Amino acid sequence: MLIRDMGEQQLIDAYGIRFQQLYPNSGEELAPWGVGRAVVEPHGTTDPHHHDEHEMFVFLSGTGVMTINDEERVICPQTAVLIPAGSRHHVRNSSDTNRLVFLSIYWPTGHGPIDL
Repeated sequence: MLIRDMGEQQLIDAYGIRFQQLYPNSGEELAPWGVGRAVVEPHGTTDPHHHDEHEMFVFLSGTGVMTINDEERVICPQTAVLIPAGSRHHVRNSSDTNRLVFLSIYWPTGHGPIDL
């Protein structure tokens, strides 16, 4: 069994926001997939970026705007967004007072194609 504490002290500065790598993490055999917890402060934004893996954001709390390439959509809790590999993307917190919190799940393209 693998248990992770997700307290405030576990967050580090990464991607322009506060982030915690949940798995894989120090000392574990690296897997070809992973999951992390992201916290975006009010009016904050993730650094725009792209990578070779597919990714999914699962929004847990807060509100914001998700941008993938040139497309923007409003996001809120109970929203999941699929981000195809190679897509430039970032998230902006649109709240004046509340954090935007989401999980980032990523996996290699070799695990198969995705349909949008």
